[in-house]
Amino acid sequence: MHIPSFKTGIPPLDYALPEGLPKGATVVITGEPGSGKTVLVSNMAWNVLRGGGSVVYVNFDDSPDAIIELFESFNWNIKEYISKGVFGIIDCFTFRLGALKGKYEGVIGYEDLSDTDALIHDIHTSVRKASEDIKLVIIDSINELMFRLEMTQVLEVVKKIRALISKGLGATVIVTLHISTDSLQELAAHLEYLVDGFIVTRFEPNMRELGIPLKQLMVRKMRGLPTNSFWIPYVITGQGVTSVDPKKLAILVQQKLKEAESFKVSVTGNKGEG
Repeated sequence: MHIPSFKTGIPPLDYALPEGLPKGATVVITGEPGSGKTVLVSNMAWNVLRGGGSVVYVNFDDSPDAIIELFESFNWNIKEYISKGVFGIIDCFTFRLGALKGKYEGVIGYEDLSDTDALIHDIHTSVRKASEDIKLVIIDSINELMFRLEMTQVLEVVKKIRALISKGLGATVIVTLHISTDSLQELAAHLEYLVDGFIVTRFEPNMRELGIPLKQLMVRKMRGLPTNSFWIPYVITGQGVTSVDPKKLAILVQQKLKEAESFKVSVTGNKGEG
């Protein structure tokens, strides 16, 4: 059975997914804070837009202005796609400002999270209006739901989104989750079983000991499609997420090893030891 899919245009992720991301799937990207999840999904959104698709960005973690600024920091002209009506933000963040909340460019809906069914309705309405072949929904991140709901309720929200948005409308939904506590680890374990795809990001532990924050990703699950399921390094440059240059990495490792050796010598005062 052939599963419709599309390439993300992100080299390390496309290497991990030789046939791309499945359409009509719900995929979770999880990992420790700072490992590049938001840039990864934003880069994915940009590539979908450039390829003629549409994107709904459900924003829990920051203001709509900050999302637009993130795109613009990579010279991605997101306002062009806002004006075309193929990129819209559902703002689940600025309700905290109360009367101070302003009007934000690109926002197609506001929710205060008191009613998750209303949020799902907003997403469903926005995606249903889209006529593009590739429809992408980004939910960044569901950590906010864990602050407000029981874990079983959060899982039920994800189940509804998968049923109504992914399976019902054929949109690919990407959900991010920042892992920082045991309860969030437990949520991730439940989600891995529940959703269609599961991707993990991290800092490579041996490199981190040298002071090199080398990011890696692994596709642990992608239902119906082949995967290269091992840790794949990536970097974030001024153009977005891309593969690691092994020569540059080797030079950096050598520099860090020399720095470590020099530090050891300065501490011990004996260059020839150890």
